[in-house]
Amino acid sequence: MLLMQQIPEEEVFCIFIRLMEHYRLREVYKPSMADLGLYFYQLEKLIEELLPQLHIHFQAVGCQTSIYASPWFLTLFASSLSLNVAFRIMDIFLLDGNEILFRVAIALLEHHSNTLMKLDLEDMIKFFQKSLKPAHEADPDTLIGAALKVKCNTKKMKRWEKDYIIKRDKAIQENDELQVCLLDICW
Repeated sequence: MLLMQQIPEEEVFCIFIRLMEHYRLREVYKPSMADLGLYFYQLEKLIEELLPQLHIHFQAVGCQTSIYASPWFLTLFASSLSLNVAFRIMDIFLLDGNEILFRVAIALLEHHSNTLMKLDLEDMIKFFQKSLKPAHEADPDTLIGAALKVKCNTKKMKRWEKDYIIKRDKAIQENDELQVCLLDICW
């Protein structure tokens, strides 16, 4: 949708195909949403490492990564932030790949961590649904600048991907459909 506002339909289709194949977005949107579960897992690990107090609070109130990060990853932040910010994220995504999604997520959580630490689960959900877009509409440069400063260790991200795949494969081998669903949904 973002692209259709700027360029002809035929070019949008070609870009869409490239996004699905080269950037692995097809795996995010497949019925199993396997890569979406992987993204949740990796983001949770990043939060645990970079924002440990917030991670503890999320666990205490039962806020799973999928609750707030689903729209972020599924729409590349277009549904949660202003179009101006989403265009910038898309530009960086096209240059550098999905790492920017994690960097923006951490930057958002870090920026709002003081507020989030005071909220229960219900209020967090409302906050993520209603407060992010207006909070960053006026000054997108601050969010993008903060995101670009977030350190995402590529080796750790790859290790977490392997860990996730091992857990997922083990659940599949044990024919534990509930565990597979939980891996994909909760992480």
